[in-house]
Amino acid sequence: MRNNNLAYHADDRYRKIHDNREIRKITNIRSTGGVMIKTGSGQKRKVNTAAGRNRRPKSRINRGTVISVIVLASMAFLVLFRGLMITSGYEQLEKKNTMLSETIAENQKLQFKIDQTLDLKNIEKIAQNTFNMGQPSKSQTIYINLEQSNEVKKVRSGNSLIDAVKNFFSGIVEYFA
Repeated sequence: MRNNNLAYHADDRYRKIHDNREIRKITNIRSTGGVMIKTGSGQKRKVNTAAGRNRRPKSRINRGTVISVIVLASMAFLVLFRGLMITSGYEQLEKKNTMLSETIAENQKLQFKIDQTLDLKNIEKIAQNTFNMGQPSKSQTIYINLEQSNEVKKVRSGNSLIDAVKNFFSGIVEYFA
C-alpha cells in the first residue's frame, strides 16, 4: 500500500503521473454542484459529492436592496433622533417650569415683606430711629389761607400777537433748557 500512495513517492514520480495523457482523460474536472468525470468513450458524467452539496452559490446583493436598507436605516435613525429631541425638549421644559415655580414663590415672599414694610407705624419707627426725625414743633408750622374768591380778572395787554410769539419761543427755550 505504501508503494501506491503518492505521498511516499518522490516529487519526480508525482509529476510524471500527472503528465501522462491517459491519466488526464480519467481525472476529475470540477464544476459547481459536484464532480464531472470523463469516461473513456468521451462522455462526461456528473457525480454529486458531499463537498458539492455543501457548497452554496455566491449570493449577489441587488443595488435596490442595498438602497432600500439604507433608506430604512436612515428613517429609523431620524425617528430615534426626533424622539431624542422631543425628550430633551421636555427636560428643558421641566427645568423652566421648576425655575418658574421657584421664582413665583420668591416673588410672593418679597411681596409679603413689602406689604409688611408699608405699615405707617413701621415707617414712623424707621424715620424716628434711623433718620432722627420727630414731630414738627410749633415754630416749624406755617399756616396757609386756602380761601379764594370767585372773581376772575382779565388783564389786557398792548400787543397780543407779539406777546404770543414771545411766549411761544420762551416756552421752547425753557423746554430745551
